[in-house]
Amino acid sequence: MNQPGHSLSLPLPGKRAAKHRPVSQCVISFGSNLGDRRELIASAAKQIAACDLILDGDVLKTSRLFETPPIGGPGGQEPFLNAIGVFQTEAPARAVLSMLQQLEHELGRQRRRRWDARSIDLDVVLHGNLVGGNTGLVVPHPRYTARQFVLQPACDVAAHLRDPRFGWTLQEISDHLSAGEPSLALVTGRQETRDLLCRRLADEFGVCVRSEAVAGEEGETVCDGQRWVSSFLPKLPNRVKSRDREGRPILSGVISSGLPRLLVRIQKTSSENGWPAPHQMWPGGWRWPEYRLEIDDLDWAVSELASALDSMRCSAQPVTDDGRWW
Repeated sequence: MNQPGHSLSLPLPGKRAAKHRPVSQCVISFGSNLGDRRELIASAAKQIAACDLILDGDVLKTSRLFETPPIGGPGGQEPFLNAIGVFQTEAPARAVLSMLQQLEHELGRQRRRRWDARSIDLDVVLHGNLVGGNTGLVVPHPRYTARQFVLQPACDVAAHLRDPRFGWTLQEISDHLSAGEPSLALVTGRQETRDLLCRRLADEFGVCVRSEAVAGEEGETVCDGQRWVSSFLPKLPNRVKSRDREGRPILSGVISSGLPRLLVRIQKTSSENGWPAPHQMWPGGWRWPEYRLEIDDLDWAVSELASALDSMRCSAQPVTDDGRWW
C-alpha cells in the first residue's frame, strides 16, 4: 500500500516525492507618520491580505491601531500610527520582505535616514523559528525587543508567539520592559568601545552609567529611578513567572531591580560587511531578551542606543477598538 504519510510510502515510478514546505507564523509591523496615515496603512493591509503569500485558508489578522510619538531622528515630526499583522505562510522571509518593500515603493516611501518621517514603514518582525540574516534582512528583527510601539500592538494578535533566540513570548518581553527602568547592558564587542558608548550616552543624553564595581551590592542606589546603561554582563537570575491581576504572565520582582531590560550584542561592521553572520550575531547561551546593534559609525550607534532606551517607555495609545480598521 502506498498511502501518503505511511512509513513505507514511496513515490510512484517516474514521480518525485512531494516536497512539504514548513508553515511559519509571520509577524509584520506597520507604521506611518506622513500624509494620510490611516489610509496608507489601510491600503497596505488590504494589499497584504490579498497577496498569494498567505497560506490558503488563513487570513491576515491585525492589531488595533496605536498612536505613538516619534522617537529619534529630526525634530518636528508628527506622531506615528502603528499596528501589527500576523499570518501563516510557506513563503520564505526574503519573499515576504520583498513584497513589503514593493508595497512601500508603491505607497510612496522615500528612504532617507533612520528614524526619519515616513509615509509607510513595513517590516518583518518574526518568521516562525527562523534565526538568520543576509544583506538587507535579519530575522528576528534585530531591534524590535526595545520597541513598545511594536510589542504593545503585537500583544493584541501575537502575544503567545516566542522569540526563537531566547524563548520569551512577545507578551513577556513587553511586560519585562515595563517592569523596571529602561536599561541596557552592552555585553559583546571590544571593552573600550562599550566603555566609550556608555560615556557618550552619559555626556550627551544624561543616561546613568552603572559600574561593575558596585553592581549587586546590597542597597545599591546609584541609578535608582533613572534609565541606565552598563558595559558588563551582569549575573542573570533564572526567570520566575507569576501572574498579574488579569492572569498574564509577568516576571518576578527580583528581576525588576538592578538588572538590565536588554542585553546588547554589538558587532563592528564595515561597508563591505554590513550584516554579520548569524552565528556572530546570536551565539547561544543566554536566555535573556537581546538587542542587536551593528556599528559602522559611533555617532549613529550612540543615538540608536538612546532611542532604544526611549522606545522602552514609548507611550502607545490605541485609536481603534479592534483590528477592523482596514
